[in-house]
Amino acid sequence: MVAPQTPPTRRSAPATLVVMFGIGVSRVFGLVREQVVAFYFGRSAAYSAFVAAYKVPNLVRVLLGEGNLSASFIPVLAQGMRAGDAARTRHLARGVLGLLLATVAVLTLAGMAAAPALAWIVAPGFDPALRELVERLIVILFPTLAFMVVGAWCMGVLHAHGRFFWPNFAPLFWSVASAGALIAFVGRVDMDPVYVLAWGVVAGSALQLLVQLPAVKTTLGTLAPGGGWREPAVRKVVALFGPMLVGTGVAQLSTLIDVQIASFISDQSVATLAYAQRLYLLPLSLFGVAIAQVALPTLSHDAVRSGDRILAELATAWRRMAFLMLPSALALGAFGRPAVSLLFERGRFDAGDTSAVTWVLAAYAVGLLAYGAVRLFATAFYATQDTRTPVRVAVGALAVNVALGVALAWLVGTPGIALATAVAAIANATALGAILRARFGGLFAGSTGADTLRMLAAALAAGVVAALPYAWMLGAWPGWELPERLLGAAGLYGGIGAAYLAAANALGVDGLREVRERIGRRGSGDTSPGGRGTRV
Repeated sequence: MVAPQTPPTRRSAPATLVVMFGIGVSRVFGLVREQVVAFYFGRSAAYSAFVAAYKVPNLVRVLLGEGNLSASFIPVLAQGMRAGDAARTRHLARGVLGLLLATVAVLTLAGMAAAPALAWIVAPGFDPALRELVERLIVILFPTLAFMVVGAWCMGVLHAHGRFFWPNFAPLFWSVASAGALIAFVGRVDMDPVYVLAWGVVAGSALQLLVQLPAVKTTLGTLAPGGGWREPAVRKVVALFGPMLVGTGVAQLSTLIDVQIASFISDQSVATLAYAQRLYLLPLSLFGVAIAQVALPTLSHDAVRSGDRILAELATAWRRMAFLMLPSALALGAFGRPAVSLLFERGRFDAGDTSAVTWVLAAYAVGLLAYGAVRLFATAFYATQDTRTPVRVAVGALAVNVALGVALAWLVGTPGIALATAVAAIANATALGAILRARFGGLFAGSTGADTLRMLAAALAAGVVAALPYAWMLGAWPGWELPERLLGAAGLYGGIGAAYLAAANALGVDGLREVRERIGRRGSGDTSPGGRGTRV
């Protein structure tokens, strides 16, 4: 039976909790996966080759799926739902699925055939033998594209209907399959461990799709692709999708250039970036992406009402995001070494690897809140079906990233690449915010700007409190056994959190009330903050 075609409710706080829980569980398993990978590979050349090879199908996946597909698909689907036309909504979803299947089939075959050229493009600095390994891995990994893009379509359907759990919980199966393949088969089959990892990733991608299909079938009543690609609604999705494809292409070109630059530094540099990215992506996904995902359906419905509703929703989303991501940036940027050591330092991953990853992680953390802001601000444009403005801004950010990346990599090595990415994210977020302010007469409702400054002050205060204990811990850390390290890290990060909450309370941060009332209490109703008449 087909679910009623009604818009999602405005209970965005419970929805945010569901997304955060799903992403949180998936990310925890993702970190376990990275621990297994670090044990078997460390920062080896083989793992750098895997990271470079996976960058190619993953880049195409990001272009066709995830944020792009959701941001073009959900607003159009929301319009159909508001009109109460269940058949038309279902026809739209099936038409988009049919178009996606045809596209990924062609791209997968083309990518596998072009593997030699792609290997040279993604890792020009590798020696010929290592680049040949990249080529072979690209052939194995490219079929993941189809599984992940169709999974992104599932996410768009479910999010538009206010169902947030499965799309964000499903990546757990990707992590379990890829890590489980290493544990089960390395040393037991006559295959290089890097190929075992690659086949595990393929299996995990298939599982990540399969677990979402029952929920989608319940929602739509069918999983059959459609051929109505000439329908006006499908053409509208494609029209919105085009500019976003270019914009995301610009952003992904930036990550590709990072890998290209790193391939000239050393065989280990690409792997170093990958390990640091896993850690900074944890709070970004858990808080930034989760909050932006929940905001998109609500903003899409608000877009037909008034600019005030958009500003109110942006203010609510920003308060939650900033309140949670500022202390996360502090913990990873200034106090990240214990986390890196505990998560990765075993097997082939040694103390020298920990130092290298810690420096890169600190550089990425500089732009952590800006990464989240870019996702949130772009969501506001997508909800109003303006997909061109974020593209123009992304082009400028790419120029900043490339110029700084080359210069800083030459000066300080791999951390310079991460720092350039952070600075480019700050420039991107600043430009998007300025355009939103001009368009809506403000950026947020209420006193959100002043509250953000109080959150920043609370985070700095927590850093000052933790500085001396952290310095002592670093000196004692090499002599500690695992139980002592676990207790020390728990005390450090727990202390930072407690100091931040205490300082936020003393400074009267409204975001603390937002978290308690709108996220902490499941029974909250309307999420619009007070003081809507004032814009900042």
